[in-house]
Amino acid sequence: MWIIVITVSLIACILTAWLCHRYVSRAVASVEAVLERILARDFSSATLLNEDDRISKLAHKANRVTNMLITEAAHAKAEKNTVQGFISDMSHQMKTPLAGIAMYSELLLDGNLNAEDALEFISRMKISVGKLQWMMDSLIKLSHLEVGTISLNPSLEDIGQTISEAIITVLAEAERRRIEISVSNFEDTQLLHDRKWTTEALVNILDNAIKYSANNGKITIAVEPLQYYTKISIADNGIGIPKSDWPQIFKRFYRGQNVKDKEGVGLGLFLVRTIVESQGGYVLVDSNPGGTCGTVFSVFLQNC
Repeated sequence: MWIIVITVSLIACILTAWLCHRYVSRAVASVEAVLERILARDFSSATLLNEDDRISKLAHKANRVTNMLITEAAHAKAEKNTVQGFISDMSHQMKTPLAGIAMYSELLLDGNLNAEDALEFISRMKISVGKLQWMMDSLIKLSHLEVGTISLNPSLEDIGQTISEAIITVLAEAERRRIEISVSNFEDTQLLHDRKWTTEALVNILDNAIKYSANNGKITIAVEPLQYYTKISIADNGIGIPKSDWPQIFKRFYRGQNVKDKEGVGLGLFLVRTIVESQGGYVLVDSNPGGTCGTVFSVFLQNC
């Protein structure tokens, strides 16, 4: 009796092992067939109809993966070309202010100018230096993004101090344009954030608010504590952003149709989103182009 049981068990084990081996062999053969298709780039429907159903499904999924990788590679190549074009364009644009500075410097060194002309040339040199500074700032931001050197180290810091540092950074330009920056009263609180990079994000928003506002404009900053986040709103009364541009403005190198005449490369808001989202927050925009309300950017930072 025991001999029969042992014999039957042994036969069952051998049969199971053989079936598993056969199944695995067929599966491996199917995968090899799909890989051959990938290497040969052969995913024609006519060929697939004559294949085993399992191979057909694998080939279909492999085709989707391949197409996805090809699409991502195309996007990466397009973005690389955009970056190269941007750097080339910036290098070309730098030649004009540099040439101007060199020319005005030579004229000033000659000493044959009256005081009025000398002051005019110094003023022009200052404008050229400002343009160069803006270009260098843009290139530095781009380098941070390209090599991934944005390393945030959040700690408990007063958000009021962060906002103050951002305002101080843009205050000179705001005063030059006679644009008032006011902060609504709020109870200061400590938030877990990286002060350096969060200040950079707020400065970028303030820069845009100043750039796209008319002289004698007004920018208002408000802080509102919520259950899980603290909301920092920066409102201006500038030209506004068309609603069709809202989904695009946080993308790298995107610039709206109504700001083509302004200096910019489309990095500022992309950097804002990168910094804020890296800290677990998010950014929203609301705007009324052509109206009196302008644009409101709302930065949401997590409460500790």
